[in-house]
Amino acid sequence: MTLLRGDALSAAFDHGSAAYDRLVAASPGYHAHLRRSARRLGLPDGGRGLRVLDLGCGTGAS
Repeated sequence: MTLLRGDALSAAFDHGSAAYDRLVAASPGYHAHLRRSARRLGLPDGGRGLRVLDLGCGTGAS
């Protein structure tokens, strides 16, 4: 297995991201589970106005 880095890693992610998004969209209840998890955090005002760093979480659907 080859460990990709730098531009090669970025290119591989770009290549696979559309298929990844289709897979996430086809997963029943995926977004409902994310909303439930967000509610469980108990953030004031539902987290409105807050910023989140999405690091290593796919294409950002999470």
